Amino acid sequence: MLHRRSVLHRPFTHFLLLCVLFLGVGYGGWMQPHLAQAVEPQSLYERLGGYDTISEIIDEFLKKMFADPQVGRYFIGMGTDTREQLRQKNKLLMCKNTGGPCKIINRDMKLAHGGLGITDSDWHVAVTHLATTLKTLNVGEEEQKELLQLITSLKEYIVEHPGP
Repeated sequence: MLHRRSVLHRPFTHFLLLCVLFLGVGYGGWMQPHLAQAVEPQSLYERLGGYDTISEIIDEFLKKMFADPQVGRYFIGMGTDTREQLRQKNKLLMCKNTGGPCKIINRDMKLAHGGLGITDSDWHVAVTHLATTLKTLNVGEEEQKELLQLITSLKEYIVEHPGP
């Protein structure tokens, strides 16, 4: 009596099956989708370097703000603890707004800045300090541009006395 061998027992069939698996699945052949389509773009948070870099940006930026003769007046009377709270709130705000995992614990921007009388000139000083900080810390040009655009979008909530 003749026994028929199954298709999977034939050496040539094994060879073809291995070729299909190797070329199609295991080695990026014609059956595998392009990897470029599967890669998601990194958030600004990730491109900046995450929380540690954001923390460094805020610390350096606020040092400049506290010491500035024009805008430093907004921080007069703040004790060490209050300044630390301000640092932490700004770190969390930047983290969240750049796509990071942080939770915002701040009040509404308009409410937090209301009554301070912040002018266009004050705004310009703050943005200049931030831009200088980003350059000093060697933040990439594209990330600087994107972060400054994000900050600029908040201007209407911060400035009470726009210029002419």
